[in-house]
Amino acid sequence: MVSYRQIGDDLRKMIESGEYGPRALLPSLTELTQRYGVARNTATQALKALEQEGLIQSISGRGWIVRPRPRPRRHGIDRYSRSRWSGDGQAILIVETARQGLTARQEIRELAEVPAPESVADRLDIPVGTVVWVRRRTTFIDDRPHQLADSYYPLDLVKGTRIRKENTGPGGSYARLEETGLRLGEIEEEISARMPTSKEATALTLPAGTPVVDLIRTTFDATGRPVEVMLAVLASDMSTFAYRFPIPD
Repeated sequence: MVSYRQIGDDLRKMIESGEYGPRALLPSLTELTQRYGVARNTATQALKALEQEGLIQSISGRGWIVRPRPRPRRHGIDRYSRSRWSGDGQAILIVETARQGLTARQEIRELAEVPAPESVADRLDIPVGTVVWVRRRTTFIDDRPHQLADSYYPLDLVKGTRIRKENTGPGGSYARLEETGLRLGEIEEEISARMPTSKEATALTLPAGTPVVDLIRTTFDATGRPVEVMLAVLASDMSTFAYRFPIPD
């Protein structure tokens, strides 16, 4: 007897080979039951399994289609090059996506003074609950939500700067930090993957079965003082991380 896994394997191969391209309509439940000689429930299990893998999605009134795969945004070390954002440079997000033939924008969700959560306080080397400045925003790549990014700053660093404004100006927040007189010196990134919360899945319009990537970025000035911590949640199907660096001795 044909199992739902066998049906799923067949459909997966046809999707991966291009026989069913992006947005292509898959065989209906009736067609699958007739083709494989199985019960309707078995065919449904096969489709649900592929949905959990993020390969297909159900469209009301149409049936099951191959889920379009967005072009990923590449993250690399060179994205933080000072030449990209200093002076009259553009924000990192804009420069990076434009180089990949993509368009980007962001929406501010909140600008506020808030108590530092433990994950932020640890990295800023301050007591938990210390009041810091946060910029919460959602970024969009080709008009699809891509990232929920919350950046936290020590209050003394951002006082009187455009980091407290919706529009941070040419070069973004890094340029504004250096205008205060400090010089950025080092960046540390921590990356992990998990399944999204229901709130995150809704905010990022994630299809079923799509994980998210947690990215924690800590920026230090030239003296080693942490000056910014960003907690970001990224749609994994829109993110590729590519790093090239010399091998230490």
